[in-house]
Amino acid sequence: MNIATDFFILDSPIETDIGKCHFIKVRDFPTMAQSLNLFSWSKSQIIYNFSKANKDGSLTPLINELKPLKLFTIVKTVGDLNDAYTNVFKKVLGEDTDLEKIDEKNFDNLRKLIMKMNCLREEKINPNPEIQKAIERSKRVKQKQNGDSPDFGDMASSIVSLSSNSYEDLANMTLYQFHMTYYRIAQIKAYDTSTLFATVPSEGKKEIEDWSKHIDLFKEDSHFVTESQFKSTTGNAVNG
Repeated sequence: MNIATDFFILDSPIETDIGKCHFIKVRDFPTMAQSLNLFSWSKSQIIYNFSKANKDGSLTPLINELKPLKLFTIVKTVGDLNDAYTNVFKKVLGEDTDLEKIDEKNFDNLRKLIMKMNCLREEKINPNPEIQKAIERSKRVKQKQNGDSPDFGDMASSIVSLSSNSYEDLANMTLYQFHMTYYRIAQIKAYDTSTLFATVPSEGKKEIEDWSKHIDLFKEDSHFVTESQFKSTTGNAVNG
């Protein structure tokens, strides 16, 4: 299923084979945040999170049961996940939608659509625990170097402070519009800063990026490390 995101900014519902799919508004985010978080978990992340919580081994039978299953079946099996998916599906498809129409054939495509419409991304989880721990260490180091990522409140206050939008306007935005507006403002501010510094004589001139360049909300996580990359890195460290 190819999902054309060009016109997501317009907040027009998307037609699916089980009805129209609507965007979630910013005003609904506080009550939907937990469900959306669980909705974004891939099969790998579900199993990884269970494994991290399996301190006493009591979850081992459940983990072993989930490993061969498809995500659709896992969602049906785990109560908290099933509740989260039901909450999201009813919100975007409508309370009266027959959720029994969602089956193994259309589940993956519908989930991908809803995730893109609401700027949700799967966190890539490496099946090798050692590599996954290295990825998480890399994230922590990068966060310390670059500072914490902006949270919802930071993004909201930035949009209101640097645009003509009020908080009431903000509440009526879709989550997609919210994220696109925030990153467009950030791109414009970066452009203004770079053009200002371009007037200052210096040895290292940086290329000025167009303030209106395409913003990719779905680009790959730069922290992810493949097994071959991990082996290459650790091998160089040992050899060095």
